[in-house]
Amino acid sequence: MRLLNSEVLGEGGVPIILMHGLLGSSRNWRSVAKELTNGSALHCLDLRNHGNSFHDEDASIRAMSDDLLHYIKHHHFSEVILCGHSLGGKVAMHFACGHSSLVTKLIIADIAPRSYPPEHHIPTLDSLLGLDLSSLSSRKEADELLSSSISHWGFRQFLLTNLVQEGEGFRWKANIQVLRNSITELSSNPLLAQDRYDRPTLFIRGGKSGYLRTEHIPEAKQYFPHSQFEVLPLAGHDVHVEDRPGFLAAFQNFLFSA
Repeated sequence: MRLLNSEVLGEGGVPIILMHGLLGSSRNWRSVAKELTNGSALHCLDLRNHGNSFHDEDASIRAMSDDLLHYIKHHHFSEVILCGHSLGGKVAMHFACGHSSLVTKLIIADIAPRSYPPEHHIPTLDSLLGLDLSSLSSRKEADELLSSSISHWGFRQFLLTNLVQEGEGFRWKANIQVLRNSITELSSNPLLAQDRYDRPTLFIRGGKSGYLRTEHIPEAKQYFPHSQFEVLPLAGHDVHVEDRPGFLAAFQNFLFSA
């Protein structure tokens, strides 16, 4: 079985595994991981079909959860602390419910155990697939071409971290076509009605985000009965980026609590 690519910072303690969201990569966690390395090893993963990890036609949450189990077994970890943002949070929830003995604590960043409209991501994925990479002369040109369909500059820069130059041409690091084909499954609730994780869980949500709202808390508590919720009022969906100090404070307080 193929091993996920990772960036590892620090050493010692219970390993902390961090997983990114859709079209992200391990680099999304670098700034947070650098501030959490005191006494802990931080493993920032590239999920399959993302970053420098392998591509596969199976882009399901179940397959990503299996990849995580293989990674943990490969490194002979007896227990881990698991943290995931958005898609990575779905993988983390699925894994924790299936392998609770391996996960001592669970941190979920701005996602709920529920289904979301797949249409939310389709325009973005279609815009990326619509770029003719063979005719691109520069990253700047790619940015300009995307600006007509993706107006937010910061979001375009995030997406363009997936564009890499090879020789005189360009390619996507993420397997965008497979992710597009799988978006309905990736947008669905990764948990079954009987799934439970009975160990400490922290949900960190952005006050300006609609992904995890107050009305979703009872549903989350059905799966995660020992969960607590922290709101970062000024942050949107990317809570660990938009309010890194607030995210770090919530994360560390939870880590060091009984």
